[in-house]
Amino acid sequence: MTLFPATQAILDRCAGDDPSEVAWQWESMAAEAVLRHGSSADAEALLPLFLSAPAAHEALMPVFARHGDRRLAARLLEATVDGGRLREDVPSGVLHAVGRLGYAPATSLLWEHVDGLHDVSKDACLGLLHLPCEELRDAIAEALEKHEGASLFPEFLPVLAPKTEDPAWLERLVAWGENRASVDCNGGLILGISLHGGPARAAFTRLLWDARWEACGTGTGSALWTYAGTRVLGLGLPQLYADLRARLHACADPDVQRDALRSFITLLQLRCAHVWTGVGAAEVQPESFDALYSALFTPTADDSDTLTELADRVFGSDDPLSDEVLHLEAALRTAAAHEWALRAAASR
Repeated sequence: MTLFPATQAILDRCAGDDPSEVAWQWESMAAEAVLRHGSSADAEALLPLFLSAPAAHEALMPVFARHGDRRLAARLLEATVDGGRLREDVPSGVLHAVGRLGYAPATSLLWEHVDGLHDVSKDACLGLLHLPCEELRDAIAEALEKHEGASLFPEFLPVLAPKTEDPAWLERLVAWGENRASVDCNGGLILGISLHGGPARAAFTRLLWDARWEACGTGTGSALWTYAGTRVLGLGLPQLYADLRARLHACADPDVQRDALRSFITLLQLRCAHVWTGVGAAEVQPESFDALYSALFTPTADDSDTLTELADRVFGSDDPLSDEVLHLEAALRTAAAHEWALRAAASR
């Protein structure tokens, strides 16, 4: 099978006399293209390169997580685990990848890493999220109860709450986030709430617009997991925009309006960036850029505000966030045109 061009470019550049001279910025850019458009053949071709120097090629991990299979997961673990732990030179993304690939023999290994450093714990929890975890049901419940109500805790442990099969954890996670959890540590709570599915929709929508949660905070990192939660629950941006307009109409408090609109803009930025969350349940087909542009920036018969008009009214036309909306409008137009070009190429 023919390799995707970006895969071949990575292999060619790293075949030089000094592969360490390949800038990680360039490799991460090329790897993102493979992530979006590659295949299992690309993952197979890149695996030996990664295993030759795991720390230097960390940018390839999402490619393996998305395009690999269970055989590749087994090979990853065989080459990167020593004495039941990841080797020190191996990025923790391996834990996420083998779990996301459904490699059940890794379950106990991932659980052993849940109490590790932040990134290690995060990747272990996100990996376990994609495995049945039936044998861990009681252990997960005990770990959650141990930390429940704490301000700081293993941030992504709450994403495993649905594995307990106890629906009461939905309200317990909501109360945990509303009453005690630090906003520096609530990304896992937000994603964990969304993973309860349909019953979580109302609670998730409330926290999305509640400034106390800082659900779309970029500094804390919660925004990515909030975005993932919207995808898990099927909350499209046009739907959220309609909800936002209704909320702004019902509440005249300028601070509340600014916070809510700022949250929506952050979600739109993530959609325009086409970010990969690594959460399998979030990988539903999003609305097209064309549909999104029409919903947000095209005047309607009922004279509803476009996002540009709304930003000017809430922030003021001279505010940097109003300028950001203008940039997003231009980015969406470009993305929509690119989308149409890809469709035309695919139909030939």
